[in-house]
Amino acid sequence: RSRSKFFWASYSEAQLLELRLCDLGLSVEDSDLVSPIEKLYQELESRGLHLHPPCWLSSEWFSPHNRPGIAIPFFLAHPRLKRLEYRQMNDVEGGTRAWCLQLLRHEAGHAYETAYRLSRRKRWRAIFGRASKPYPDYYIPEPFSRKFVLHLDWWYAQSHPVEDFAETFAVWLRPGAEWRHRYDGWPALKKLEYVDELMSEIDGKPPLVK
Repeated sequence: RSRSKFFWASYSEAQLLELRLCDLGLSVEDSDLVSPIEKLYQELESRGLHLHPPCWLSSEWFSPHNRPGIAIPFFLAHPRLKRLEYRQMNDVEGGTRAWCLQLLRHEAGHAYETAYRLSRRKRWRAIFGRASKPYPDYYIPEPFSRKFVLHLDWWYAQSHPVEDFAETFAVWLRPGAEWRHRYDGWPALKKLEYVDELMSEIDGKPPLVK
């Protein structure tokens, strides 16, 4: 449906908050998310990766551990909902095109790890750690550590082995990143080189999890 049919777009904040998510009539296809998602798919294709993780609207950013796909917060599907999110949270995660692409690349890393069961590989575990490691309630990053790439805020790669992989994948995928030069002399370079090798290995192979 077109945006002119979003009857709630002129609602007050109080009225909007009374609506159920299913009443909003949202879809990825009728939103500005189409462009960054297509850009993600183009970036994957340019790297010889033909799996395009499906994207859908949800309550937050995530990639399920048993399905190679990407959930995107519903509020990014309409400008009015972005404004509501900002009023409620003082932030809109992924609210700009650049930020949205950052998060899409990160979640694509999770989707590829799931699709090809990469974390089950012995070398993957030796480089990133065990995916089965419990997520911490909080983590204290080392801002000057060179063992991890820098992508999302708060040194997110340091939070967990699967996040370390997803962040490394995102840096590897981003066009013009020049990661070999950027991370020259960093221990993190070994992780990027492994991702480069790993993605070449799965190039053209069907996913193990669909």
